[in-house]
Amino acid sequence: MSTMLKPVVPIVRTLMSGTKVGVVVSAGKMSKAVKVRIAGQEWNKKIRKAFPSSKTYLVADPNSSLNEGDVVRIASGWRTSKQIRHVVTSIVAPFGPPVEERPPVLTEEERMKIRIRERLEKDVRSAARGRTTSKLRIKEARKQGLEIPDLESAMRNTKLMEAEDAARLESGGSKNKAPIGHRQTNKEKKKEEREKAGAARKAEAKKQVILQSAT
Repeated sequence: MSTMLKPVVPIVRTLMSGTKVGVVVSAGKMSKAVKVRIAGQEWNKKIRKAFPSSKTYLVADPNSSLNEGDVVRIASGWRTSKQIRHVVTSIVAPFGPPVEERPPVLTEEERMKIRIRERLEKDVRSAARGRTTSKLRIKEARKQGLEIPDLESAMRNTKLMEAEDAARLESGGSKNKAPIGHRQTNKEKKKEEREKAGAARKAEAKKQVILQSAT
């Protein structure tokens, strides 16, 4: 009687992804992230003609390999934050220094190793607080022969983040920043216009008072 093999339970999910080619329009301003513009077309129903239309994405650059002006290939399905859901997979045409002089772009296997390590570090911290799901995932990782970090190394990144937050508070900075790519609503725009108009009226009235007192 043949025995059926149990499927290997993945430690992290692998999402479906598609690839796009675009140009890096902003690099070096965010930690391990760049902005990539993807060219496209938009169909105008009235004129019945396609016009150029582009979209800009925040893309993860784990190794800080990209420069502004690079033509790159990106893949979706790699969420690292609320705004970042794409990751760079290769440099199609470099701009500036050659690819050999830059940190290499991580392969999919290297990215998955980093993601699994971060997932297990998080599970170790959660398991220390008694979370059952994390304990089961650590048990499955041991069966697969993966290296399980100890609690001290798992707390390392957390301590670094706490130190950065403390330094930011001491320097007068704020932890809560406005989300990247925030656009003003119509209400905010109208409020801003009213404030500008009111300031202009006050300045004009003050000017008239000064002119009258001078005469």
